[in-house]
Amino acid sequence: MKKINTIVLLILTSLLLVSFSYTNSNEHEEMITRHDKDEAEFIKLAEQFEKYICHLNLPDCEGTIIADQWAITAAHCAVGIMEKFEAGLKHYVIINDTEIEVDKVIMYKEWKNTEEYISMEPLNDIALLRLKTKPINAMQAKLYADEDEIDKLIYMVGKGDKGDGLVGINGNDGKQRAATNRIETATERWLTWTFDHPDTKTKYLTEYEGISGPGDSGGPAFIVKDDIVYLAGISSWQDTKDGPEGLYGVVENYTRVSQFIKWIYDEMAGANNTSSDMLRVEVKPDAIDDRPKAIDIDFRVLKQYIGEYELQGTSIKIYTEDNGTKLYLFVADQQPYELVPTGEHQFTFKISNEYQIEFKNPEKGMFKKLIATQPDGTYTAVRK
Repeated sequence: MKKINTIVLLILTSLLLVSFSYTNSNEHEEMITRHDKDEAEFIKLAEQFEKYICHLNLPDCEGTIIADQWAITAAHCAVGIMEKFEAGLKHYVIINDTEIEVDKVIMYKEWKNTEEYISMEPLNDIALLRLKTKPINAMQAKLYADEDEIDKLIYMVGKGDKGDGLVGINGNDGKQRAATNRIETATERWLTWTFDHPDTKTKYLTEYEGISGPGDSGGPAFIVKDDIVYLAGISSWQDTKDGPEGLYGVVENYTRVSQFIKWIYDEMAGANNTSSDMLRVEVKPDAIDDRPKAIDIDFRVLKQYIGEYELQGTSIKIYTEDNGTKLYLFVADQQPYELVPTGEHQFTFKISNEYQIEFKNPEKGMFKKLIATQPDGTYTAVRK
């Protein structure tokens, strides 16, 4: 198997998305589901798990809340946070629509340089994130400690790319979905299951059959028993069997949480602090908060930016949510990006202040041009 560390550029024509993806032949990271069910059912299924989810805000990757100030994710996702710490920057995850600072990352040392493992499947793909403050109104998943995972029904949750088993990956709309599957094998390191076609006569086929999609890495596989939510697996990598990603027949590999129980509890208790096998990185005392600095505006002015703009044949949609108080940018097949007001008719992507949007040429209460500035240049889009 190959583990591929990718940096995907796509803002309008190239927005920077940092993700660490692992498959046997394609990049891997909202949920890929069976084709014969209404996707609204998968969105509804996810609602019961929302308060357990820690969105890593990278923008890709997810995590799960497991204690008052602790979340757990894949090591290949936590690398992005660790690198920000080493660069003297702070990092904030999102829990219940609230940003919470991360002050420590703990992972196995082999993840210090992921390029060393490009010819292998991920090793010990698990990491802990210590949060500076306790999330408000969040739920904590219990760790599944029993080793009887085989045949158990699991629930996967994420906001990564969507799609179905017939067409594969089909873009991203920023909505959270859940899908189910049934565990087929449990090894020393992995829990695995197959994305089964609805016509397949197998005991493993589930009503909301699906797998994770690009962007879901580090997200949970939950087992629900006696109304208690347990974390059994962490999204790591996918075996596509040398075919396209997201189609029926691919095999999921999730880190098997039951094999790391002692390590998790020891690290949270600080009992392993002398171990040389661990990589522990804390935010620097003088770390910089590089989040965009928003200004106060009258949200009624946002309606003058709403509409579709065209850039080199690409359609850019600007719209509002939350009763017109938040402005978003959307490009087909990508997740929506929230825009933060930073100046008169100027905005920055919430996920990165390296990308600025400015609206120009007002006419009859509507702006006619959208100027996008990013590290590789400046682009002009015209209202359709």
